[in-house]
Amino acid sequence: TPVTVAPASLELSATDVTQVTEQSLQSMVAITGQLQAYNYTTIQSETTASVAKVLVREGETVKKGQLIVQLATQDAESRLRQAEAALASAKAESILATAIKERNEQLHKDNYISDIEYKRGLAEAAARGENVKAQMSLVDIARKGVSNTVIMSPMSGIVSKRHIQAGQVVAMNSPLLDIVDLSQLELVATITPQHVAALKIGQEVEFNVQGFAQQFTGKVSRINPVADAGTRAVTFYASVNNAQSLLKSGLFVQGNLALGSAEQGLVVPLVAVRYDDNKHAYLWVVEQQKLVKRLIVLGMQDAKSGLVLVSQGIQVGDKVVLAQLNPQAANMAVKMAE
Repeated sequence: TPVTVAPASLELSATDVTQVTEQSLQSMVAITGQLQAYNYTTIQSETTASVAKVLVREGETVKKGQLIVQLATQDAESRLRQAEAALASAKAESILATAIKERNEQLHKDNYISDIEYKRGLAEAAARGENVKAQMSLVDIARKGVSNTVIMSPMSGIVSKRHIQAGQVVAMNSPLLDIVDLSQLELVATITPQHVAALKIGQEVEFNVQGFAQQFTGKVSRINPVADAGTRAVTFYASVNNAQSLLKSGLFVQGNLALGSAEQGLVVPLVAVRYDDNKHAYLWVVEQQKLVKRLIVLGMQDAKSGLVLVSQGIQVGDKVVLAQLNPQAANMAVKMAE
């Protein structure tokens, strides 16, 4: 009597199979970067003087125009008085030279002095007049020196670093304070060469910061026109609204950058896609309780969600196998586990 052999069958669980759905898919690429303040400044001394008072400390909020550092004024005021005295002397000499010039004009008309004496008087009066202008400029410079001892904040923000203490002597261009405005931050990150073509101004960035439970967002505002010589990666900048000043400059972030526009179509998990020896993509599909190999055409992929668009080869509702199967499993009977 011939022996009947039952055909081989494959038992799959519910977690081994998923249904094809239609949805909108947005391609995302993982990025890492750092936050930096959009507006920041280092205030420098415009004169050489000793520090009389430092009115702010790190972490304090300052307003634009607020007095933050007072330098000693004694030397600057002395230079101003010296310049003012020199100006007064120059004016007196100019008045005298002008009077002599006017007298010589009359004497020259009456032929009491020579042409050379007359011209010498004109030149002397002109020289004294120009000296007054020069001394006036020196007074302006001295006044500016006095005003430079009073240092106001050029912007509103928070003091991030204090370089000086009262009693120190600072030279011209010495750093005094660093101030940052945290209301607007920039995320500075890089993108790999294969994604550069899809990078556009206005694309959204979602990111997380260690220590914060919520997710933050930003928008690409600038793209560096030059790639890194070593990695060929391109740096981009995303503006981040930080009105509540929750985030701080210098924090490390991890996130995802949206590339291109969202597309609508049939999607399957990337883990379900297989490739044959000819590099053709295919899926294992359960059809009439049998395993069928379906060649497919892939579209946009999203690494964040682990999904991929399929433009050809499947339909909505098809049951796609996620489990790893032997290529010889085609047409094998499929049984779903209870």
